[in-house]
Amino acid sequence: MFPNDPVDALAAVSHAAPYAYYRRLAAGPPLYFDAPLNCWLAAGAAGVHAVLAHPDCRVRPPGMAVPPTLAGTPCGAIFAELVRMNEGERHAAPKRALAAALGQVDLPRLHARTLRMARERPPASATALNASLFELPLFAMADVLGFAPAHWPALAAWTRDFVACLSPLSSSAQLAGAQEAAAALLQRFTILLNEGPARPGSLLAAVLAHARAAGWHAAGGILVNLVGLLSQTCDATAGLLGNAVIALRTQPGLHAQLRAAPQLWPAMLREVSRHDPSIHNTRRYTACSVEINGVTVPQDQMMLVVLASACHDARMHAEPERFLLRRTALVLDGFGHGRHACPGTALAQAIAGACAQAWAELLHGMPLAWTYQASPNARIPVFKRGEIA
Repeated sequence: MFPNDPVDALAAVSHAAPYAYYRRLAAGPPLYFDAPLNCWLAAGAAGVHAVLAHPDCRVRPPGMAVPPTLAGTPCGAIFAELVRMNEGERHAAPKRALAAALGQVDLPRLHARTLRMARERPPASATALNASLFELPLFAMADVLGFAPAHWPALAAWTRDFVACLSPLSSSAQLAGAQEAAAALLQRFTILLNEGPARPGSLLAAVLAHARAAGWHAAGGILVNLVGLLSQTCDATAGLLGNAVIALRTQPGLHAQLRAAPQLWPAMLREVSRHDPSIHNTRRYTACSVEINGVTVPQDQMMLVVLASACHDARMHAEPERFLLRRTALVLDGFGHGRHACPGTALAQAIAGACAQAWAELLHGMPLAWTYQASPNARIPVFKRGEIA
């Protein structure tokens, strides 16, 4: 243990500087049992990729498609149908449909609309910035789905309340609020689906078209996964945007470089996704005894998959400690890998990049300091008034 290391991979998510720790994890065994955490730990590109690729390492524990605290609730109804939370043949067609629809989004148009939206809503303080990290990406996704601007604030508020049900750190009051928010989101999306033909060119229109083509006719499942598109935008894109703001503050010369060459903004967001991804950890559960990289893991074991350690693996990324814009063939393990890669990666980067670009000059002169939100998975900055960079 090095003196400035986080105590473990869970604490690393909100640690001020866990990057050297992740590089040491990546250089060690790809899979081992972590006794203090009482689980298996997959680290580095080899361990992360092997676990995410293994068909018997499942997203949910066997026989527990829905967490017990959510069973029989509106949140549980959504959780049970979300394709990112489930596997198996029943979810194969929905996954194909959603991936195809997301791949059809006009990214330059999304970037341009989000850039304008962000310029119209500049955060005037650290407190406003904290709210904007969540609100602006959710506004952008609501717009892409086809909602009118009048509905964006309520959708953003409900989504933020709903995602509380996905965190093991949420209080009973937050879980109760998540149930109300889930019911409100389902109702609002039902109205959108029933009020007439989807707006041409919207993500909703694409989802419905690809659902028909894939033979996915379960209206309830489609409804729930439309809600899922908002919930999946929430923490991941807020973290990406917040970590981009921090990169602008801490990486020497980066702000000036982007000011002189704005075409480098997409590369900047990709490197933020590599250097400090918004999701540092995920989990997998063994459906049977599995062998990975010569290590046998028994059935019904939980694996903590340290995505951020793969992002700092020197065998995958030269000089992983450096923030470099001109990297080629960049693997963004913070967004998953292989069959578990997030199909919304390009959307998240377009949205976060547009917001960061719109606010760069304003934030450059704003006195800011930051810590990180308590979370076992998502690295989301919490800003406060501090020093000018």
